[in-house]
Amino acid sequence: MHCNVRFAPSPTGIMHIGNARIAIVNFLFCQKNSGNFLLRIDDTDITRSSKESEDAILKDLEWLGIKHDKFFRQSERLDRYRDVMRRLINDGYLYKCYETQEELEFKRKKQASSGQSYVYDRSCLKLTVDEQNGLEKRGIKPYWRFKLPHVTITWSDMILGEISYNLANVSDPVVVKADGTFLYTFASVIDDCDSDITHIIRGQDHTTNTAVQIAMLNIIASKPTNIKFGHMSLLISADGSQFSKRIGSVGLNELRKSGIEPMAIMDMVATLGSNLNPVLFTKLEDLVQYFDITRFSTNSPKFDVNELKKLNKKVVRNYTYDEITTLGINIERDIFELVRQNVENVEEYTKWIWIFSENFNCEYKFNKEEKQALHDIIDDLDNVKYKTGLENRYILEPLRIALTGLKFGPNIAKIIEILGNKESLKRIQAAISG
Repeated sequence: MHCNVRFAPSPTGIMHIGNARIAIVNFLFCQKNSGNFLLRIDDTDITRSSKESEDAILKDLEWLGIKHDKFFRQSERLDRYRDVMRRLINDGYLYKCYETQEELEFKRKKQASSGQSYVYDRSCLKLTVDEQNGLEKRGIKPYWRFKLPHVTITWSDMILGEISYNLANVSDPVVVKADGTFLYTFASVIDDCDSDITHIIRGQDHTTNTAVQIAMLNIIASKPTNIKFGHMSLLISADGSQFSKRIGSVGLNELRKSGIEPMAIMDMVATLGSNLNPVLFTKLEDLVQYFDITRFSTNSPKFDVNELKKLNKKVVRNYTYDEITTLGINIERDIFELVRQNVENVEEYTKWIWIFSENFNCEYKFNKEEKQALHDIIDDLDNVKYKTGLENRYILEPLRIALTGLKFGPNIAKIIEILGNKESLKRIQAAISG
């Protein structure tokens, strides 16, 4: 199966784990089906969009390893949207509206007081041309709504199964604001048509919006479209509460700074919300083969950053020597093999490189008892790895600190073997004399 998928972030803030999940699932689905990945920047909201946010999104996607086959910004396609707008006005699908936000809110409250769900009443469709002109002469600029057909829209969702919406119960969507700004639904439908998108995978909160978009697709498209949709359940926090309100605390930038590896995020997201068992992968191609969107469920998955950190530790400790050096860590193989099960993240290898370097300096202040313990073994360093005394914390802890500056770590005998007796003795003597 060939596919064209898209990820369409708005450059209005940080990239967090929620929208990163959408990007990752689309990317894995695309890779699994030998498809094309479109990255579209939805920047029609000029007042909220920023170059800084766009640059941050591109950096985060690059860090995750998500590569796109095609790229464009909606702000570069305004002429195309205007052309479609004119055609739809002529065909009677777009109509002018003049209500203020206060007037619309009053209508919402009035319908709610009678126990009804709010649906726009299409009152502006009844305005005559003279009435429209009168309002505009008073300085009231119109906004535009799309006149939805009152039909039932049905589709077979890749995750949710059969979905149906009666559009008579849905408000005609606003597609162009009074200042001429094109809104998401309108611009997105046009882009999806023009880009030959075959699959749209996004959050479950878009299901009503999908019904509207399918109706618009049927009218706007110049040729029949058969886009397949998949709506993923939304993340919740580890304690079961709504996740969206706290989503900023797990921005991709913060996760990156804390030492989280892209593959740890990929591994977690690939199975989060599915009945697939989490499996540790360090290579993208292996994860792609394991990924299966048909195994995703309707249940809201929990995202726990502490679980991500645990997974990250496993990913890092499973990296091969070649993979670590590819990440820019210039470490000797024997040191790597010794400390790999003692690192929490890749950056910690840098600490061990320094520990085994000639520039190492232990700043720990040893007390009298600790210095005596070090003195007791200094004359027998050649046999230190055979001494039963190393099982004694009295000797073990000060020796480890003298050699590495740490209370915990890998096998001391192996540390001495890599450092060599001369360097080990130098460090012990410095601890005693310090």
